Amino acid sequence: MISVVMPTLNAEDHLARTLSALVPGVVQGLIKEVIIVDGGSDDATLEIADSTGCRIIRTDHERGLQLWQGCRAARGDWLLILHSDSQLGEGWMDQVQVHMKNFPLRAGYFHLRFDDPSILVGLWAEMLALRARWLAMPSGDHGLLLSRALYDTTGGYKDQVAFEDVALSMALGRARLRPMGASLTTNADRFHAKGALWRGIAKSFRFLAYMFGFPPKPPVKKA
Repeated sequence: MISVVMPTLNAEDHLARTLSALVPGVVQGLIKEVIIVDGGSDDATLEIADSTGCRIIRTDHERGLQLWQGCRAARGDWLLILHSDSQLGEGWMDQVQVHMKNFPLRAGYFHLRFDDPSILVGLWAEMLALRARWLAMPSGDHGLLLSRALYDTTGGYKDQVAFEDVALSMALGRARLRPMGASLTTNADRFHAKGALWRGIAKSFRFLAYMFGFPPKPPVKKA
């Protein structure tokens, strides 16, 4: 019934834990398939995906393209979009089933947490929560559940290098988005790679630029 679509790139450190949280959904028949859309991993990501029975699609590492291709290949009536380092929390199946039964014309997102108790990361999580609540623009870290019919109606993900989550949220609009009660815990290591403060500031400026109509800058291509 549900196709889980997950973009990956060198995700071996977190992928197994993320997939383990989905096992009850597979066992009970709620999840039809898990699609790993890989952007060129050179670690054990694909081995983990293959050993756990995931469908694998290989593509470029731009997340918008990954999600577009993954959703296009999905065979379920519902789509669940997750990042590879985001683990669904207790009670997620009940919340998903309630949403599917009672809100088929809306997209649902989870309550976001990070696995880091530091003040800066907590502040960033709160900023993302405010963005989801007041601007109706949940981030990709929130996860997203929506019917295939609703996805197709909005035009789906765009093949763009960044803010594909914002573009889809804008296409959905506030009336077709709702928070779900279950939590989702995302790894915070990437905040420390460049420093939590600098990463938050840079991301905020890029978000504002995108909202004012400036397209996201393509990544530098390696020779």
